[in-house]
Amino acid sequence: MKSKLSLLFFSLSILLLMIITVAEPLPPIENYKIVLVWSSFGSELEAALIEPDPQSGVGYSLSGSVPGETPNGYVSSSGDISTSPEISKEIFTIKRFKTGIYQIWVKNKFIEEGFGDDDFFGSDEDVFSNSRAQVEFYDNDRLVKSISIKPDALGMVWLAAEFDGLSKTITEVNETYPKLRAIYGMAIDAVNESPLESALIIVKNRDTKETVGRAVTDTSGRFTVAVDHGRYVVYIGKKQYISDRFNIDVLSDFPRSVYAVLTKIIPPQDYRIILTWDRYPIDVDAHLRGPHPGNADFHIYWNRRTQIKGKKFLDCDDTSSFGPETMTIYGLDHGIYRYSVHNYSGRNLSSGDALSRGNITVRIYNGDQLLKEYRMPPGTEGNYWKVFEIDGDTGEIRDISQSGFESDPEKL
Repeated sequence: MKSKLSLLFFSLSILLLMIITVAEPLPPIENYKIVLVWSSFGSELEAALIEPDPQSGVGYSLSGSVPGETPNGYVSSSGDISTSPEISKEIFTIKRFKTGIYQIWVKNKFIEEGFGDDDFFGSDEDVFSNSRAQVEFYDNDRLVKSISIKPDALGMVWLAAEFDGLSKTITEVNETYPKLRAIYGMAIDAVNESPLESALIIVKNRDTKETVGRAVTDTSGRFTVAVDHGRYVVYIGKKQYISDRFNIDVLSDFPRSVYAVLTKIIPPQDYRIILTWDRYPIDVDAHLRGPHPGNADFHIYWNRRTQIKGKKFLDCDDTSSFGPETMTIYGLDHGIYRYSVHNYSGRNLSSGDALSRGNITVRIYNGDQLLKEYRMPPGTEGNYWKVFEIDGDTGEIRDISQSGFESDPEKL
């Protein structure tokens, strides 16, 4: 009897394993290569590829300077395979793509924060100056894109590109940073997108609550705070503006960025809605439907900018990543206001969760406070997201959170 039960348990285990295997098939085998080449006379460089992990949000960093592979075996690195004293080369081979955004970084091979001897490690003026560094992308040995570092690039680390593991879309970033473990950021006005100078930045460790850094934005609205590995909260504030905060994890040696969109304090009868997202999708649109006194209900988005009560509700329309898309309701009228988000750059998609992987964030402000914040759950299918509605009589905000696919913006 015992042996029969053991056999039954073994058979059920095999069946369950087969079901799991069928439900979660491996991504198809690829032959995709990313190659870093540079002049050995100019610099000693090292590439790193960050493989995304949508579940944890913490990508795995694979060094290009030594042979190796990611824990899942999807990506391998060649190590330095230079065949000439003048030219150095490192190659990453992606055998299977994961859903998410990959990053390709290049840094001074010998840089290590805390050992800042410019004579030995090189200053940020000369790390890339004569390197002629270039990152090339090959799909089945076909060159699809080449990115060269800017000749006047300064810094210790270079973010060459990001690319989408689902669509293989490559976005050239081509930005350099003076430090590895640091939080970089920019603060702008939600209505006119102008940089916010003299905003105060405070960075606290989320675990210890200790303040680890402070900064003030410069004339371009930018700031830098050097940190160690850890989990942080970044507070950003400025007079006459509603303060904001962001959770940032610095769990690898590469910089993290904050894109802060602040709104001025608005009258108590008004509502301001701010949409932001990450580099992908490229173009995301806000849609607002609501009552138009004496007329048919309005539908405002980038292609319909009807003025209500002599004012335009769409303050800011962004078409190239990050946002913001800003709308202001100047006083509520009798009726229902409904707010939706549309992946315009992916409007012809009929499947997939690309919109939800873009860190889609919607914030509603009233007077001097943030009333509500929405984030589209990652993994949600759809190229549109119906977020909430406001009752014009009571001011009550009700969640909708419906998604689907629609190619025509007029139908949202």
